[in-house]
Amino acid sequence: QRVPGVSINRVNGEGSEVTVRGFGGGFNLVTLNGRTMPTANVAVVGSDQNGEDVAATSRSFDFSNIASEGVSGLQVYKTGRASVPSGGLGATINIATLRPLDDPGLHGTVGVKASHDTSVDRGEEVTPELSGLVSWTDDQNVFGVSLFGSYQERDSAYRSATSNFWNIQR
Repeated sequence: QRVPGVSINRVNGEGSEVTVRGFGGGFNLVTLNGRTMPTANVAVVGSDQNGEDVAATSRSFDFSNIASEGVSGLQVYKTGRASVPSGGLGATINIATLRPLDDPGLHGTVGVKASHDTSVDRGEEVTPELSGLVSWTDDQNVFGVSLFGSYQERDSAYRSATSNFWNIQR
């Protein structure tokens, strides 16, 4: 978010999409270690007259699906390069994950925290978050394994109002 021309779109306080040079998340190509990521994003946007959830889809990648503990860096390419896959009108964003052979040996971290949210109508105001990372390489530094993940439990909601003036009941 500190790169000129790059901004983060947040959903319920979490970074979800990236806007580059004014082009929204649907106009960016997102890769993971140089490989194209699927970009379907399904979000509940409201309810219909019967109280059923109404979902909207977009082709933007949802960054909240990747645990930040396993990311070593992001490369944002605002212009085309021959060495980078093309397909993003706004930019090509490469997510580089941690690689066990870059830091040999056995390493691990665990993080525990809680979030306090006073805007919750129903549910708990304090919600837990747990994250962890384990990385291991053999003695010859030829083979390595890295696992990371995170767990969050959030009770959140948003307010919306809808009106249907065209539904005439007879």
